[in-house]
Amino acid sequence: MDDKEFFDKLFQLFTKTTDAETSYWMPEAQPDGSGRYYLWAVDKEQNRKRVGEGLKESDADWITALHGCFPDMIRHLMAALDEADRLDLEKDSLVNELAEIALELDRYKA
Repeated sequence: MDDKEFFDKLFQLFTKTTDAETSYWMPEAQPDGSGRYYLWAVDKEQNRKRVGEGLKESDADWITALHGCFPDMIRHLMAALDEADRLDLEKDSLVNELAEIALELDRYKA
């Protein structure tokens, strides 16, 4: 599996998470004072669906941050791979042009 396929697969998995297209995920401390957190999927109307519970604060923060930035991160990674491919093609073209110029120079020298 190449990088693009890998990132595409990860994005496909992301889109299957609870309300990925229509909500954001938010941590909230559980009211029992345990120091544990719920994860909520929250839509535009502030309707909530619980997607996780019993998490440490740092885990809840990490999951919600990653879930929130994931589409942008994948977009940037795919753009970077596309740019790398474009630059590879440009480099190959320049190397070929340079080789042709070197051959032409050899013909002029001869």
